[in-house]
Formats: sequence, C-alpha cells, structure tokens
Amino acid sequence: MQAVVELFDTGELRPSADVVCRRAGVSSASLFRYFRTLDELYRAAFDEQIARATALARMEDLSDLSTSERIERFVAGRLDVYEVTVGVGRMARARAIDHADIARALGRARARWLRQVLIVFRPELDRVDPAEVPARAAAIDAVASFEAWDLLVGARAVSRHAVERSWTTAIAALLAAL
Repeated sequence: MQAVVELFDTGELRPSADVVCRRAGVSSASLFRYFRTLDELYRAAFDEQIARATALARMEDLSDLSTSERIERFVAGRLDVYEVTVGVGRMARARAIDHADIARALGRARARWLRQVLIVFRPELDRVDPAEVPARAAAIDAVASFEAWDLLVGARAVSRHAVERSWTTAIAALLAAL
C-alpha cells in the first residue's frame, strides 16, 4: 500500500497495476492476492491515510487556550495533515467524481473537519446567533480546507509560513466579526 501512496504523492493519481507492482517490488499475483481490484487498493490507501490524518489532527482539550492560541494550533494541525496526505487527498478528489465509495468517504472526512471547527471554536461560536453558526463554521473550514491549501501550495507555490499567516488572519477575522 505504501507504494501506491508514494505514487499518489508524485502526482500519479491512477497508477496501473504494473506501475504499482514495480514500485512495490512485488508481482501482480501478490498485489491481487490482497486487493481484488486497483480501486480496492486505492480505497485502502485512502482509508489508511484518513486514519493517519485523524491521529495528526487530533485536537486535545484546548479550552484553556486563548482564541489566538487555538487558531494557531488549528492551522498548524491542518497544515501538518495536508502535507502528509497530499497525494491521497488529490487522488480522492479526482476519483470521487466516478467512485461513490470514495465520494462517501471524502464526505465523511469533510464532516469530521467541520466538527473539528465547531469543537475548537465553540467558545466564539456560542456567541453567535445559532442560525448563523453553520455558515460561519463552514467559512472557517473552507479557509483551512485541503482544496484551499492545494491551490495555495500546489498551484501558487505559497510557503507554509505564508499560508499560516493568511489563514490565521482570515480565521481571526471570521471569529472577530462575531
């Protein structure tokens, strides 16, 4: 499975069985002994990376921290996850279009990210009209989304430090407007 993750990381989002086997140093018989199809392998790689991301993004109890400290930890956690899961993240978004199981898994991952926003920024969001909370939380989540990160880092070559500054400023503004 590591071989397919490495291929995703290099931009090969739909590697063939031959390419995966060469990278892993195994025969196709070995590969298909563990995975019935390439889609099954891709999904297993996605699930493994989601588990890894969940562990990386875990936000311990942050209730004793100030808003700015929580923003800093939140942004750093998201960036850490995206840097580690970039290839699988890109693969999932590309394949979700025509693979319902990947689309569902991606939807569950996105729902977890939104729940994280609601937990980390609960003190600030509790001061908002309850009808406005979903939109405000969604805006914070969108600012710090994989898609935003991939555009900034992957397509625009923005440094991590610059992304951290921009996201911190944007999230602080969204929370200050409460």
